[in-house]
Amino acid sequence: MKVIDHTEFNEEYPENYTWGRVISISYSDLANNISSYIDHELRNKLPEDRILTPGLRKALLLIAEKADL
Repeated sequence: MKVIDHTEFNEEYPENYTWGRVISISYSDLANNISSYIDHELRNKLPEDRILTPGLRKALLLIAEKADL
C-alpha cells in the first residue's frame, strides 16, 4: 500500500503523518526532514512570509505517491 492511500494520511497536512511507517528508510528520513522544515517555518514566520511551506508539502505528497507501507 502507498502512503497516499493510507486512511491516516491527510493530503492537506502531510507533515502530520507518521513517516516512520514507511518501508524505505531513505523515504522515511527524507519525509521526516521535510516535515521538520515545515514545522520550523510554521513556528517561526509570519503567515505572509511562509514561502516554503506549500512546496515542501508538495514534496511530501510526491513521496507519499511513491513510498510503500
